[in-house]
Amino acid sequence: MKVMVRTIMEAVPGKMTEALELEKKHMAIANRVLGISGKCYRPLSGGGDTMNTIISEGEFDSLAAFEAHPQKMGADPEMQALMPKFEELIESMEVEFYMPVP
Repeated sequence: MKVMVRTIMEAVPGKMTEALELEKKHMAIANRVLGISGKCYRPLSGGGDTMNTIISEGEFDSLAAFEAHPQKMGADPEMQALMPKFEELIESMEVEFYMPVP
């Protein structure tokens, strides 16, 4: 069963441009390491602090594939270099899981 994972991140105020660039690099690494191509969005409107919100989505073949991804991504040297930067630029993160409707 395929699973779509949506990550909603709030960038540190004033750091949105850097956070978006970092997420683009993260998605490129995920494509290379995991073979998934993700999408990245910014809200046009809505409640809360939409100016600092980044939404990324990726599709996994199964929950097991999603559960295995941190180890695979964590073993990648380029990803290891990015992780400390995420901690500096991302204030909060929420992860949602969706399954296809037949």
